[in-house]
Amino acid sequence: MRAVRFASFGEPADVLTIENIPAPQTGPGQVLVRVQVRPINPSDLFVIRGLYGILPRLPAVPGFEGAGVIVGVGEGVTDRTIGQTVIPMGAAGLWQEYVVVPAARTIPVPATIGDRQAATALINPATAWLMLTDTLRVEPGEWVLQNAANSIVGRHVIRLAQRLGFRTINVVRRREVMDDLRTLGADDIICEQDENVVARVHALTGGKGVRYALDSVGGASGARLAASLAMGGTMLVYGAIAGEPLTIHLGTLLFRSATIRGWWLSHWLQTATPEQAQDLFTTLFGLIADGTLHTPVAAEYDLGDVREAVIAAEHKTRPGKVLLVG
Repeated sequence: MRAVRFASFGEPADVLTIENIPAPQTGPGQVLVRVQVRPINPSDLFVIRGLYGILPRLPAVPGFEGAGVIVGVGEGVTDRTIGQTVIPMGAAGLWQEYVVVPAARTIPVPATIGDRQAATALINPATAWLMLTDTLRVEPGEWVLQNAANSIVGRHVIRLAQRLGFRTINVVRRREVMDDLRTLGADDIICEQDENVVARVHALTGGKGVRYALDSVGGASGARLAASLAMGGTMLVYGAIAGEPLTIHLGTLLFRSATIRGWWLSHWLQTATPEQAQDLFTTLFGLIADGTLHTPVAAEYDLGDVREAVIAAEHKTRPGKVLLVG
């Protein structure tokens, strides 16, 4: 089978290769999945560069997310069938044609969900949903402040806010994306290159600040979100796009009793029971089916064209996910 591999950490377009390796074989309780669609996520590229929280032993196959069809079942598997479309949950190494995973760690995909939306249902939709409803438990009517609002997670946050009855303040770097986010349902948008984020947030909230903030950037952008927190407010840091340290004024923590904490989907996946995972995806599939959540696709590349695909995935202005297919 074809597999994307890297033998050293470095720039993805430089270190990734296509190799032919033996297909894995199922053991008891496992299924063999023919992976058909795989999005390229920032976390995949961080791993290849050696900058992620968990790094594989080299040589390795990247890829945390995807969807495919079961083509083989191991001894003792009775609740999964050949031909069933599934999401391998919590698996790694999906940038290859076949993977073996425990049957209990696969999520069956309903017929109402296409394989492209299924392949992108794990990381971004689950991140947005779990941060808002499981960790922060945002109440209707409250403001949520977020940066990187034009990202896929940011767009999901805006759509979920409409569905759940809270409001969003959306920080972006480029003015040209603001009209699109307004159409999507953003309540307020701040271009951080043109405006004082903290002053604008305080004007919108009557000087109180926000109870909830989501930071996926770090650096100066994340610091501005932290400075916008209300008394007892909480900011989740779930990304590090800027690659810069997050510097917090001590007064934010001391005098406002604010909480700033990291949030990583991998931790939830590692501790979730199969029942919890199935409940999560039942919810997400419903939100995808009714149009609340939708992941746009910018381009598709064959697995063999992975070097071109990773270059395309890093274009800052791409209008959606880049997918590896085949």
